[in-house]
Amino acid sequence: MRLGLSIEIQEGMGYADTLAMARAGEALGFDTALLAEHYYPSGRVERYPGGLGSRMAADAWIYLGGLARETSRIRLGTLVSPVTFRHPSVLAKLAATLDHTSGGRAELGVGAGWFEGEHAAYGFAFPAPGRRVDLVEEQLEVINGLWLSTDPFSFSGQHYQLQDCHFSPKPLQQPRPTIIVGGTASATRLPRLAARWADEFVISNPSVDECRAVRERLDRDCERFRRDPSSVRLSVFVAICVGRTDAEVAQHVATYEQTNPQYVRMLESREHWIAGTPEQATDHLAQLEAAGIARVLLSVNCDLHREMLPLLV
Repeated sequence: MRLGLSIEIQEGMGYADTLAMARAGEALGFDTALLAEHYYPSGRVERYPGGLGSRMAADAWIYLGGLARETSRIRLGTLVSPVTFRHPSVLAKLAATLDHTSGGRAELGVGAGWFEGEHAAYGFAFPAPGRRVDLVEEQLEVINGLWLSTDPFSFSGQHYQLQDCHFSPKPLQQPRPTIIVGGTASATRLPRLAARWADEFVISNPSVDECRAVRERLDRDCERFRRDPSSVRLSVFVAICVGRTDAEVAQHVATYEQTNPQYVRMLESREHWIAGTPEQATDHLAQLEAAGIARVLLSVNCDLHREMLPLLV
């Protein structure tokens, strides 16, 4: 099982902070540094002194272009890019270009989006959940078509239409960069879309039992599309709170409650975090691996998290 980072840049992380986190992960042998894509911080609104606009929420793709030149091994991408933010042709172009600037290390996470407030603030449409999943389906088909089909590519869907598109540059990776679909343990359509069009399905802060159930569902969906179930990974996005002692862990929780609104929002699923002493964290990681998890993507957004990373390897 591999370890990766989900770097929550929307929580006020400047580029220097993001680079330091990615380089720390790279030095420790982490597999991936994926950037969250939000235009607002994603914690509880009342927890941000000065309001949501008081914390920088930079553009993930610009940061990724910088990281591509200032790292050498760690894989780079988004977790996830909401389909409501842009046309799939633009997203395909961004990820393919990142693949070139990084020397073939790009990954692309796609999701339906969930944060209605940022959509309203920035003027993005926020359709009903089923409609957003419809957008995910068409975007996955378009992106695969642009990357894999013979030139030119045309598409006629309910939401997107492309006519004789000569797409360049094609990605460096063959057959294409890793595509990740983000969802929840209770989702039904999204695992099917991952089984049809992607390489990985990621779920947020699940229990071990939920991981087993989703893995079984994903296996069935792969068989439905005549894909080898082992070719579609299941991963988890999970919060962390690791310390050398129980007392240090308790102090970290207190720090979260005072300074980390995103983690306060996630406290309700704390029993599913990678938490405790290094031994306890290692035991939880082993349980996830036994449940079919191929990659654990750790939610990180501050210097405290960067200090925790060595305790997990």
